[in-house]
Amino acid sequence: MDIHKLEIFIDLSETLNYTETAERQFTTQGNISKQIIALEKEVGAPLFERAHRQITLNPLGKLLLPHAQEIVMQYQQMQQHLSEQLSQDSLVLMMLTIPTMANYHGFELITKFLKYHPEIDLQLKEGEGNALLPFLKGGQNHVIFARTFSRTMAECEMLLTEEDQFVAVLPKHHPLANEKKIALGDLSMEQFVALEEDTLIYQPMVDLCHEAGFDPQISFRSARIDLLLNMVERELGVALLMEKSIDKYWIDRVAIVPITPTKKSYLSFIRTKNSHSLASQILWQYIKEAVN
Repeated sequence: MDIHKLEIFIDLSETLNYTETAERQFTTQGNISKQIIALEKEVGAPLFERAHRQITLNPLGKLLLPHAQEIVMQYQQMQQHLSEQLSQDSLVLMMLTIPTMANYHGFELITKFLKYHPEIDLQLKEGEGNALLPFLKGGQNHVIFARTFSRTMAECEMLLTEEDQFVAVLPKHHPLANEKKIALGDLSMEQFVALEEDTLIYQPMVDLCHEAGFDPQISFRSARIDLLLNMVERELGVALLMEKSIDKYWIDRVAIVPITPTKKSYLSFIRTKNSHSLASQILWQYIKEAVN
């Protein structure tokens, strides 16, 4: 039985909310639903009662829960012991980051950190939202730079570096392109181009449109922001993106307009709350001093 499915089951049994569990697991609601359905197929029966958009653990779910918690706890202890043995004295630091890190203050902090600490071997990789949280469980020297829509996570330490917010990205000649701020509802009849569903931006973007009173008509999805911006420039749609994720190269090629309502996100360095390697401790102390 897949450990990750059990971890999602435990999380959902605590929140009883697919949206909250998706955010805590750095993935999408759809992926949470798929994992739970797959676990129920393995078990052979439903684990939750579903009614009126609310869920509760059914008797079988309550029976499984303590066993799942014990299995996950033992697995985490095994991973921790192996990690301690392998990286006890290591100065290797493993970091997974969102693809747009270079647009944020976190990237500047990392480049300065490496100049001050050339002894640290930083192995930096990009990853999408659903890969971020599982990466943290890889060892004591694993850290992520990620976007969240909450300032805190119960199971993790976070060092906030900056905030960001949704803006509308419009073709230069769009009727609303020169407005200082627009009501999101004014875009309800537009064709949208959007990031893929497995990114952490997609569902909050859709929720924001719902808050403004409409379902976005999405004609195209991509994991690449530059492709979406190219399509907007060619008047093939409009987009809702995080303002600071848009490279300065595009400022004169598309219109970037504040919207109401909008939604903030938080850019942070994140690690688990258990023991950490020396490299992780050195990085954490440096970032903590830099942002305070």
